[in-house]
Amino acid sequence: RRRRRSHEPRISLSSTMAEGPTNRLYVGNIPWSTTVDELRGIFSGCGTITLVDIPTGRQGRSRGYGIVEYSNVNEAQVAIQTLDGHTLGDRNITVREDKAPTKSAPSKSGGNRGASIGDTPAPDGTRCYIGNLAWETNEESLIAHCSQVGTVVQSEVARQPGGRSKGWGLVDFESTDAANNAIATLHNSDLQGRSIIVRLERAGGANKSGGPNAGRPEASSGLQIVVRNLPWSTTSEDLRQVFQQVGTVIKAESVCHADTGRSKGWGTVQFETCEQAQAAIQGFNGVELEHRPMQIKLDRYD
Repeated sequence: RRRRRSHEPRISLSSTMAEGPTNRLYVGNIPWSTTVDELRGIFSGCGTITLVDIPTGRQGRSRGYGIVEYSNVNEAQVAIQTLDGHTLGDRNITVREDKAPTKSAPSKSGGNRGASIGDTPAPDGTRCYIGNLAWETNEESLIAHCSQVGTVVQSEVARQPGGRSKGWGLVDFESTDAANNAIATLHNSDLQGRSIIVRLERAGGANKSGGPNAGRPEASSGLQIVVRNLPWSTTSEDLRQVFQQVGTVIKAESVCHADTGRSKGWGTVQFETCEQAQAAIQGFNGVELEHRPMQIKLDRYD
């Protein structure tokens, strides 16, 4: 049986987060087309820059954030005061200290963490689903963000077998009041450059893709698109990375054969608004993904 001291989150922030000011900055919500040279040009007026980096995903696309490092802490503080909220293209960038840990922290019990908290029950109304997370967001970041509105019991970011984030997580609060406060306060709030989704976790977890549509009446919400002619290697994460450029992706799934796990060459992507779904159709229908032109239309059965 797990035992935990009252009000103690599953992961200790003090043991993993950097202490005191740092000369390394996180720059979030940058346009996908932003280059390292452009970022360097914007931040060079605040001091001597020692490093600029824009992480990319598997397809070589920007992940929508950058890292800027100055020669000292004072210059970094000047950059935060000067450039946080600065307009770059059609976006207002976020500039803050980058204090994310470089390695995953062990659990309080030591060693690797055990079963996923999604596999364990939580009191009704206390567990929240947090969606649209940045790839670099980890449990420590979630705890720090969610602790603003109530006591966090534990937190977990869903990950692929290789350890890469799936872009969503779960947070267990001490009370239903804290969970409801999180939904009211933190939904659409900014966490590491992404506007996150906060809702109560549904019983049974995320819905799986349904089977054949035969016999089902058409009932489109207008929020979900079907993407066909995908490369066989396309994963759900690849789909999310491609389509998050036009809006908030609630769910992305590359449909696979149940017996072999091989892609069927198509998938679905669900957006936060109908306008974003239409923008995806207009912007990406016919666009090549690994030399194959995607065929995109509205899902008539979601």
